Amino acid sequence: MFGKKPRIPLFLAGVGAVVASLAVAAPASAASPSDWSTYLNNRARTGFNAAESLITPGTVGRLHPVWRFTSGSVSAEPMQVGGVVYYGSWDGHERAVSASTGKLLWSTFLGKTAKSTCNPPSAGVASTATVGTIPVNGVSTLAVFVGGGNQNFFALNAATGSVIWKRSLGPTSSTFLWGSPLFYRGIVYEGVSSFGDCPLIRGKIVAIRATNGAIRHTLFTAPSGCTGASVWGSPTLDTATGDIYFATGNGNTSCTEPLSVAIVRASSDLALLSKWQVPVSSHGPDSDFGSTPTLFTAGGRPMVGLQNKNGFYYAFDRRSIGGGPVWQTKMSRPGPCPNCGIGNVASSAWDGSQLYVGGGRSDINGAVCPGVIAALRPSNGQVIWRNCLHDGPVIGAVTGVPGIVFAGEGTFFKAFSTSNGATLFSFQDANSGSNFWGPATISNGTAYIGNQDGKLVALRS
Repeated sequence: MFGKKPRIPLFLAGVGAVVASLAVAAPASAASPSDWSTYLNNRARTGFNAAESLITPGTVGRLHPVWRFTSGSVSAEPMQVGGVVYYGSWDGHERAVSASTGKLLWSTFLGKTAKSTCNPPSAGVASTATVGTIPVNGVSTLAVFVGGGNQNFFALNAATGSVIWKRSLGPTSSTFLWGSPLFYRGIVYEGVSSFGDCPLIRGKIVAIRATNGAIRHTLFTAPSGCTGASVWGSPTLDTATGDIYFATGNGNTSCTEPLSVAIVRASSDLALLSKWQVPVSSHGPDSDFGSTPTLFTAGGRPMVGLQNKNGFYYAFDRRSIGGGPVWQTKMSRPGPCPNCGIGNVASSAWDGSQLYVGGGRSDINGAVCPGVIAALRPSNGQVIWRNCLHDGPVIGAVTGVPGIVFAGEGTFFKAFSTSNGATLFSFQDANSGSNFWGPATISNGTAYIGNQDGKLVALRS
């Protein structure tokens, strides 16, 4: 999810065996209302868990770490389903750990991409998993759908980590799967990107049959013979219409590419319905959409919004994206390097009342702030409150529960009041002090978040 083009180095067809020391299979129970089974909690990508009742504005200040699990660096969002946390890391593994204790249940190697001339020079699993149920040999089976550390996409048995199927979505190691899949009516939708533009590949989004990995539909975002327009955020679904929304990165300047640097609306069979491109005059340095669209409403009007690396948050009427933004709000300075603090890729959150947006270097009341988080009015983008963040940019998506929004701010994990933006909780891991690049999951009284030192941390009050 993090993005394809950081400007400073990041550390970090065989499928590895499941960990041999597996003692207990992960329980494969169905999700409860408070479980968090897909990127930003639902297909609308609102990042909000309305069912959470244990972490409240009154209890959030008492959050403390109850376990840590060490792996490769973590930019994916952890998923919590049925008492198990599933997450990927840059060492190339997808793992399942006990939500209560952090004990490893299984680990499956899904590949790494290493290209010393690229930036980053290597990466493993950056895709956030989606957990859902499919029939396997006539048996209802909980599966983990996730992009591997290269061009391969996987369905894993959630109980054991064994591979149900895998599918290559690109011809070479230049293809990479940064985004989280969307699982809907037996189909998995996944965006396809380049590995740090090194080199550009022909962007696309694919629809894959969830039971066997067969590709059903493909929508290319670059014309035949062209490269670029990678899809490195995640697709979003309007369940009322079945329409899918996603965004694209930069195109190749040698081609005319009507779907590059654009928000796109497509049908469930990936027929193009409408699109809007950021005007060239509004491009900042390395203008891209690296965030995932958020569905929301404004006075009953169906809307969709997302950030561009040019520093603007754009909001559209879902029914008429091609007509351009209903409103746009400047959040931060433009730039090519989100992890340097310039160039926003953080997806927003929506609690049914306000939008919550985080970003990088901003100018607020005459001060230069390393980061920003704000609440916006959904009807017109007016800033309700805005915080100058002094400890770093917000790179991962904002997430929330009633009364609270959460975000990584540099090396800090923080919680803010939805009413006025006041800081309710702040945590810096003394065992690593590393940056938080991915979003937090808040489920069943626990907050889960990973950092770049490879620590997955669980916090409870």
